[in-house]
Parts: sequence; structure tokens; C-alpha cells
Amino acid sequence: MSATLLFGGRVVGFAPIEVEARDVVLFDGRVKSADDPFPTTSTIDCTDCLIVPGFVVAHTHLYSGLAAGMPPPPGVTGTFLQILERIWWRLDRALDEETLRASVRVAAIHAIRAGTTCLIDHHESPNFIDGSLDVIADELEELGLRACLTYGATDRHGPEGARAGLDESERFVRKMADHPTIRGAIGLHAPFTCSEDTMGSAADRATLHGAWLHYHAAEGPDDQQVARERGVGGLFAQLEELGLVHDRTIAAHCVDIDDREAELIRERHAWVTHQARSNMNNGVGYADQHASLRRVAIGTDGIDNDLLAEVSAAFFRSREATGPTGWPDVLQMIARGHRLAGEVFGEPALGKLTQGAPGDVVVLDYPEGTPLDRDSLAAHVLFGWKGAHVRDVFVGGRPLLRNRRLVGIDGRAVLEEARRAAQRLWSRMEAL
Repeated sequence: MSATLLFGGRVVGFAPIEVEARDVVLFDGRVKSADDPFPTTSTIDCTDCLIVPGFVVAHTHLYSGLAAGMPPPPGVTGTFLQILERIWWRLDRALDEETLRASVRVAAIHAIRAGTTCLIDHHESPNFIDGSLDVIADELEELGLRACLTYGATDRHGPEGARAGLDESERFVRKMADHPTIRGAIGLHAPFTCSEDTMGSAADRATLHGAWLHYHAAEGPDDQQVARERGVGGLFAQLEELGLVHDRTIAAHCVDIDDREAELIRERHAWVTHQARSNMNNGVGYADQHASLRRVAIGTDGIDNDLLAEVSAAFFRSREATGPTGWPDVLQMIARGHRLAGEVFGEPALGKLTQGAPGDVVVLDYPEGTPLDRDSLAAHVLFGWKGAHVRDVFVGGRPLLRNRRLVGIDGRAVLEEARRAAQRLWSRMEAL
């Protein structure tokens, strides 16, 4: 097995902050010291480039890969629930194996080109549940991305549909328990679409397997409204009672929560994901409680898988909401995604370019016009870095992108097939 030497560039780290001229060696899937002896080495010239840890998108929906450009929904979408009913719940019902594969492929290659190396995905396709996570995993394995996958169980289609969703997640958790780059989690859709039996079953299955939980929570007002109707003190009081809030929880959104719920999330060490662009697009408000939470990672909610674009949006949305006295830490936004993925995969060094860390690496061809050092790094990330600067991508030492060209896959053919699949998917949506 040969090593790959990335030489001549500067290594950037986010936690701790690092900007240092040094070489990086990738060998046997991991970062090694350039001073160690290795077999015949392939060399990659990174002169005038930055070598950074690959980016993590902490909450996404790969099934929305064919959504860009789709026809507008029927009728007015004046509420968040109407957006779900008239757009996303029609899309997920229209998915079959063929269109899901195409969706994942197109979303994944866009992720690679944006420097994203790890995706924490939340899937739903109620007319194609059994084996759906295998389809996603197969496509991601072929392309080489790291991912954690789950099926979002829901009672929208009756208790049998809910059980099928939970069974799919549980089966996949068992199957992928020892896989190096793909893992499973137990998933739920928004709690207002789930019975207490379904939510309790999700908690029990996660406990049985020591698995992570991944669900939507308080994205709009509906979760809190239904929780009140069920006679509990609020959404997270209900989730806590059911065993769904702990240090292996990923709760997406958490826009509509209060001080007591934020305190509960902190006490239970649960993770929350923030998707500023999706929140703005759906008009659900600003997630102001996130400032008090220490375990918040950035997701995209399937809009795309460009973490740099999402970090920029999160920063400016926070500045708009809090005024000029607030200055969100964009480096921590990125680093927390690494930390979350490291916990999911049992890889505490994920997101670092130190000896033994996973070889998830991105080379940025970033021609900065001003000095870049530890003090100015955050400003360069925010005001300079773009997905267009991504030149090379590696996951576990495997090259996925070299000189801006996908490795081992015909990107043009993928996109051509995606366009054909999109027409079929949109036609089925219109018939629903």
C-alpha cells in the first residue's frame, strides 16, 4: 500500500486553531507524520493551497437531490405545515428506488465538490421504506463519502408505516455497526407526526443497540402545539419523558424552544443542528436559544451540502437578529460538526490533521490577497472561502476529487441521468 504526500501547502485546523506550513501524509486511511518512512508515495503539489479537514454537514436530506428547479406547489403555502404537505411530503411519497438513487448521486457529487466529506442524513420515502437506507449507503460507498443514515419514522401513514420506518433504521444500525465510513441511527420525523408509542419505541431501540437518535424537533410551531394538546409541559418535557434526550441525540432545528427546554438540552448533553437558510426559507423564525447551547452543529436541511455557504448564512442571520454586538464564532461552527461526527464514528481525532486522525482532507486552491494567520482565519473563512476553491478531496485517504475532477465516476453521466429521473419524479408528484 502506497502513501499519498500532500506537500508545499499550509495546514489549517479549527480546534485548536492552526495555520502552519507543513506536509501531510495519508496512509492506510489515516494521517501520518511526514517524517515517518513509507513505501512508494504518490505526491500532490499543494503550493499556494490550504490543506484543511473535510467539512461535516450535520443534518441533511439526500432525497431532495432532485428538488432544485421542480415545479411550484399547488396552492398557497402560507404556513410551515402547508410547506410540508404541499412540497416535501409530496416529494417523499413520490420517491422510488430509481429516483432515490439519482437523488443521492447528484446530492453527493455536489457535496464532494463543496468539500463536504461527512453527511448526517435523515431520510423518508414512505412508498419505498424497506431497503431504502441500503440504496443510499450503496451510492455513498461508491462515491466514497462518510455518512450516518437514518429513516425518519412517522405515523403520517398509520402505525404500520411507523413500524416499518423504525424497523428499517434498526436493521441498518445492526448491519453497519462496524462499517468504517457508514453508520446508522434510529430516526423519527417531527414529533407532531408521531404517536407516543412510536417515539417510545424509537427510544427503546436506540437504547438496545447503543445507537444514536436523529429527529426533527420544534422546527415550526406544530410540535409544541401537539405536545400541549397531549397534556405535557412542552415538547422537550415529552421527549425527555420518553427517553429521547441524551448525549446520543441529534435534534434538528430546535427553533421554537424556551429557556427551560434549552436548559434541559444542555443538562442532557444532546446535540442540536442549526439550518439558518432552511429556517429563513420556511419562515419559521430565528433559533435564538442556540447561543446558549454548547453542542450545536451546522446542517443544511437538504438545500445543498455546501457547509461554507451554510456557515456564512448562519453568521449573517445571527448578526441580523442580535445586532452588531454579536460575533458568532465561525471556526467553532465548523469544529462542532467535526466533534459530532467524531462521536458518531468513535473517532475523536476526526476533523484534525494530526497523527492517526482519519484521512478526511480537502485541498483549497485559495489565492488569498491578504495575510492569512491564526488571527485572520475566521475572517478568511467567512469572507473569502467558497466551495469553488475546493480542488482535491479525500475520505479515509481515498481520493474522491482531484484537480476538481471526480475520481472513478463520470459526473456528467450522473447529472444527465439525474435530469431524466427528475422529470419522472416531478410527474409523480403532480399526480399526487
